[in-house]
Amino acid sequence: MTTPRFSVIMPLHNKAPHVAAAIESVLAQSLSPHELIVIDDCSTDGGRAIAAGFGDHRMTLLDRDVPGPGGYAARNAGIRAASGDWIAFLDADDVWYEDHLAILADAIAQAPGADAAATRFDHVFDTHRQPQRIARSLQLGGVLDFRQFLEAWLEVRECPIWTGAAAFRRNQLITAGLFPEGRAVRGGDKDLWLRAMRLSQLVYVPAVTAAFSRDSSNKVSKSTSTLSPPCLVETARHMLASTSPAERRLLRRLINQEITYYARYSMKLDEKIRIPLRDVAMPEGIGTMAILAMARWVPASLRKSGYHLRQHMRARRLTAR
Repeated sequence: MTTPRFSVIMPLHNKAPHVAAAIESVLAQSLSPHELIVIDDCSTDGGRAIAAGFGDHRMTLLDRDVPGPGGYAARNAGIRAASGDWIAFLDADDVWYEDHLAILADAIAQAPGADAAATRFDHVFDTHRQPQRIARSLQLGGVLDFRQFLEAWLEVRECPIWTGAAAFRRNQLITAGLFPEGRAVRGGDKDLWLRAMRLSQLVYVPAVTAAFSRDSSNKVSKSTSTLSPPCLVETARHMLASTSPAERRLLRRLINQEITYYARYSMKLDEKIRIPLRDVAMPEGIGTMAILAMARWVPASLRKSGYHLRQHMRARRLTAR
């Protein structure tokens, strides 16, 4: 079996404190990447110069004139420029452990029909780290079809694929339509994984091979709000007409799960959420409809008080375990 040629795509926007470690973790892989493409999204903090200073023959540095929210346009530029047959992703504030690509390559060799591969990862905070929560069906690894992928997502309310611990065949990403640049500020990764997995099988390895930094500087998730409908909702709705009855039920549940997540997040904000009630998928969405109605119509002061009370009670439950 031919070893995958991994083109590694790394968007860079004002990550100077972190980018050297991210690049080093790619170049030090036990299975060398075919290439590392760093796409600078108009950095102003010296991060581009740090990347350029590596001078490794496997590295290519691309520049964009206008920064794109979420790094989606930068990733798409990297995918289009890549010459490898597989695309792996790493953001400029995250790192891989040294056997990440080797483990992905082994998994791909064992599942030649799969167009996607993913591993488990660590969430790394300033004070602690914790492994990714995974569904029971993923604990021994294996190959997932679209229905099984949705079931694993819904079981733990987290997408099984994290961008920094995943690889896809390049042609499959292009067929799926690439990242939703211009359609999303955040949440675009999950939107692409949903579209790609509709066409693919995923081979999953439960080994922890990457670290997702949750408290690094200039985090998109901490500088943007999620008040508009997640782009995943529109994508999932388009899929409803061409899927099996079992998949349609799972997609409706996923739509409602994402809307509930956005609605609960919006409770702590002064501005009201802009997701219309018609976006809720019925008949499964009665509870989601109630939460969204509260987020839209309850006064901000009451919403915020309720949000903080819920967070306090949740923290107490976690402490009591």
